[in-house]
Amino acid sequence: MGVLMGKSLEVLLRRLSVRQRMMAVIAVLLLPLAVLSAVSMMVLNEQEIAFRDSVEESIHGLIPLTTLEYYLQQALVDELLAESNESVPGFAGLTQNIDKSFSSIGVGMDSKDVPEDVLEDAQKSWLQARPAVRRLVQQVHTQHVGDAGTSLHTRAELEQATRDISSARVSLSNVLRVRYEKAATQRKNQLHWLMWIWVVTLTAAALLAMVFLRSLLRPLQALTHAARCINEGQAGVRVDVCGRDELAVLADCFNRMTANWETTQANLKTEAIKDPLTGLLNRRGILSRLDAELELHQRRRQTLSVLAMDLDRFKFINDHYGHSMGDHALAWVAETLRGILRENDHLGRHGGDEFIAVLPQTSHAKALEIALRISAVVREAAAREAVYPEITIGVATMPEDGDQAATLLEAADSRLYAQKHRRANGDTTKKNETS
Repeated sequence: MGVLMGKSLEVLLRRLSVRQRMMAVIAVLLLPLAVLSAVSMMVLNEQEIAFRDSVEESIHGLIPLTTLEYYLQQALVDELLAESNESVPGFAGLTQNIDKSFSSIGVGMDSKDVPEDVLEDAQKSWLQARPAVRRLVQQVHTQHVGDAGTSLHTRAELEQATRDISSARVSLSNVLRVRYEKAATQRKNQLHWLMWIWVVTLTAAALLAMVFLRSLLRPLQALTHAARCINEGQAGVRVDVCGRDELAVLADCFNRMTANWETTQANLKTEAIKDPLTGLLNRRGILSRLDAELELHQRRRQTLSVLAMDLDRFKFINDHYGHSMGDHALAWVAETLRGILRENDHLGRHGGDEFIAVLPQTSHAKALEIALRISAVVREAAAREAVYPEITIGVATMPEDGDQAATLLEAADSRLYAQKHRRANGDTTKKNETS
């Protein structure tokens, strides 16, 4: 599924130009990252504010209670109520601070982030301690030295107030601890989700970047591979054209250029080995084919024959009927020879009015039969039409006459000119014509 989605996205990207693709990918990558960065800054800032508020709550709530508890305990130890007419320093101010602390943390049923029982315990403890502390402050101002009964009564109230304050401090500590733990858990969850969002976003960005790079690299790799194949001489190399971007245009131009190059190469090869007048193999082509057949027949230990053919009266036709009629005569001879020779035989124009035929897997006797048939057909046509020449043929066979192209052609030419010499001396017997 992921591979199919990646390919579909790549095809979609290939519909855009490279410039449009880069702008789209940059926008798609930067927009989520910018939004995520802003959200991360907001979350971290809120967590910093919440942490600072939590610290301030602890300072403003616990320090007054702890201080008040300390003063009460110190008064109890020093028997301040029994020895001095001065009140414990700062009791009224501490009481006000504690009231503000309880108000700031929302003691009561309005708070949603602290268990109800913990809130009620803290509220109850402070409500019990607060009147006792207030009475102590008033009694300190009215106390007289030496009143033992009053001192004992006040000391008992002082002990009770100390216990109430301690209970209120413990209850408030529980409230702050619960709120801190819940806030810490919330911050941890926020950071956890934020981390996963970053991981998912960066993974998606990396995948998108990979698809984008793949949409650029795959066509370039295909073009590089095709160019290397052409350099190695392979034919029919083409690049798949996909999309409408610059790379698709480049691939299409590459394919058309390759097709034109192959057509040109084919035409050049054809012109290099073909005779334009007769359509037969030219000298280079027929000699190359002879070498290939000789190598194959030597390896297979098979016989091969060569016919060396030369036209008679060709100069007479050119001189009396013109070169166009001479060209017509050459084309007629080529067509006649193709009609007589077998499908696997090779025929070529060796030059001027000379032709060569390569007869694979053919003995000397069989080659003589073919030569006689050619001579008969050409002679009959020449007897009917003065513009058609006659033909003289020399036959050579491998391995009797050699196993190299030069030796075979030399043997065939030797027999061809021997026939011409005998014909010039008046020897016209069929045996001498084709020996």
